[in-house]
Amino acid sequence: MVILIFIFGYLLIAFENLFSVNKVIPSILMAVICWSLIIFLNIPVYELDQHFILKKDPKYLLLFHLGKASEIVFFLIGAMSIIAIIEKYSGFEAIKNLFYTNTKRKFLWIISTISFLLSAIIDNLTATIVLISILKKIISNYKDRLYYLGLVIISANAGGVWSPIGDITTTMLWISNKVTTIFLIKKIFIPSVLCMIISTLIASYIPVFNGYIKIKKNNLSKYYKNRGFFILKLGLSLMLLVPVLKTIIGIPPYMGMMFSLGIILIIVSNKYESTSILDDVLKKIDISSILFFLGILLSVSSLESIGSLYSLSHWINETVPTWKITTFLFGLISSVIDNIPLVAATITMFSYPLNHDLWHFIAYVSGTGGSILLIGSAAGVSAMSMEKIDFFWYLKKISWIALIGYVSGFIYLLIDPFFSL
Repeated sequence: MVILIFIFGYLLIAFENLFSVNKVIPSILMAVICWSLIIFLNIPVYELDQHFILKKDPKYLLLFHLGKASEIVFFLIGAMSIIAIIEKYSGFEAIKNLFYTNTKRKFLWIISTISFLLSAIIDNLTATIVLISILKKIISNYKDRLYYLGLVIISANAGGVWSPIGDITTTMLWISNKVTTIFLIKKIFIPSVLCMIISTLIASYIPVFNGYIKIKKNNLSKYYKNRGFFILKLGLSLMLLVPVLKTIIGIPPYMGMMFSLGIILIIVSNKYESTSILDDVLKKIDISSILFFLGILLSVSSLESIGSLYSLSHWINETVPTWKITTFLFGLISSVIDNIPLVAATITMFSYPLNHDLWHFIAYVSGTGGSILLIGSAAGVSAMSMEKIDFFWYLKKISWIALIGYVSGFIYLLIDPFFSL
């Protein structure tokens, strides 16, 4: 019964546009109904502890999994709040001059590179939203802008996978102690760069990127420009401090993010005497995304608790010749369905040790694979809603570029051990 509820809810999430149902609704209801059935029907639940399967009280396990999910939720709240502060003080508007060039092809490389780097710090979804707003001010031709947006989605997703704070799925792996910052960057950075560079290189030969472009510089006064740069550098530095604090002190990422949020609030409040800054920031937090993540994580934990994911992992291990093929297929699947529940399930299905190559493969494929279709990533979905991008236009014009980039990085992951010998 729990499995059927999960499948039904998952289908509503995957095809939310077809059913005209916001994915937050089935996500929350799915979590509540699954755990309610477990408690009401007294379904046996288990916890894997040091390779021993222990029977547990369902209310205890629910509280335990709520705590694990809350780590990600509060991490996201802190990150979203810092981004809202940067945006409020024109931090992203101040970097508009970085895009200055005179040819479309050079502008493509600039925006792809900035998408790649920015998403590693402020996450791929936020980076995409920021760059969409900048593109609207620079590229007036709608058809031309769509091509740039296609490459922004690819580059932002590629940039997010090699950073522990760049993509929610990578963050989930990091918080769940499946990967560490140093090994993640060491293993995934080059494949991610290859994915971005090869995709951009192929796209640069498309005729739409021929010719010249005229970019107007921003109209911010010197005071607001300097203030914007200051807040941008402060916010990004404090976000980069989070993995440093986890590595040196050992505090959980959500504690580090809350610490960074507290520091930037103190500085902004004192320096600019903004008494209402916290109220303004809280209004801009995407609560719907927070609730979606919470619902998904609790739903997946219900399947983990009744042993379904444990059984599924054994079936996969016995059916698929190698986990490398499994991860490649997961990447393709993540272009169709949301990669968050996919990674959440993967974390609970497999018991490979910290920094095992499987986790690095999962980090790469779940993010870059999502670029293959427009609905496969949060960056793609946000671009689709903000710019009314047609699904089939993306499939025809951009998907093949994203697929080549995805395969290029994956091939490097496969041959990388040979370079290490």
